[in-house]
Amino acid sequence: MATNWGSLLQDKQQLEELARQAVDRALAEGVLLRTSQEPTSSEVVSYAPFTLFPSLVPSALLEQAYAVQMDFNLLVDAVSQNAAFLEQTLSSTIKQDDFTARLFDIHKQVLKEGIAQTVFLGLNRSDYMFQRSA
Repeated sequence: MATNWGSLLQDKQQLEELARQAVDRALAEGVLLRTSQEPTSSEVVSYAPFTLFPSLVPSALLEQAYAVQMDFNLLVDAVSQNAAFLEQTLSSTIKQDDFTARLFDIHKQVLKEGIAQTVFLGLNRSDYMFQRSA
């Protein structure tokens, strides 16, 4: 279903209402970040940045993303198999973030028991941001 964004983008009041609803939804769904003013507080948070509408991506930038994807996947795979590097890199996060700590505990337990699989599937996500001059 095609959507005509042009008329919505021209209606400032409707756009502001949509933005307000989107922020409320982000807060309700837990799309949160700690603030720079209170970086250790879980009570003082803000919503994570997001966009209301999809963005057109110039084909040259899309080609750049394609060009680095294989190398990025190989890097992620290599990092995932380097337990010492992971532990050193994540050590401060593990101390502060319970979720990451639990994931790393699972990782250590798997290494302790021995990896049984000979084949691995990596589903890697990489997001790219680009900035246009105003």
